[in-house]
Amino acid sequence: MSIPSGIRKDKSMTASALFGVAAIQILVGALGWFLYGESFSWIDWVIAFSGGIYIALGIAARWVRLPAAVVGAVLCATYLIFQATRSIDLLMSGLIIKIPVVILLIVATVSALRCPTTHLSTEAEKKPS
Repeated sequence: MSIPSGIRKDKSMTASALFGVAAIQILVGALGWFLYGESFSWIDWVIAFSGGIYIALGIAARWVRLPAAVVGAVLCATYLIFQATRSIDLLMSGLIIKIPVVILLIVATVSALRCPTTHLSTEAEKKPS
C-alpha cells in the first residue's frame, strides 16, 4: 500500500526538465537579488524572470514537447552566446549553475525527440469510441 504524497508526478520528462530549469533560474535570480540588491542590473532581472518563461514552457511541454524544448534550448543558447561575446571569463563564471541548466535542456530535447506524441493525443487514444 502506498501513501499518497499529494505531489503530482509529471509524466512528461520534457516538462519536468523545463520546470527544473525554471527552479534553478528563479533560485539564482532570488539569491542574486538578495546578495547584490543595489547593483542588480538589467541582465540580472532577465535571468530572474526567465524562470517564468521556463515555467510557461514546462506547461506547454505537456502538449507540445519538441517546440517547448527547442525554444528553451534556444533561449539558453542565446544567453550563453551573449555572454561569450562580452567576454570568455563571463561565460566561464557560474559554471556550477550553467552546466546543470544545459544538461536539463539536453534531457528535455532528447526526451521530446524520443516521445514526440502529445499529451492530448494519448488521452484521445485511451478513450473508447
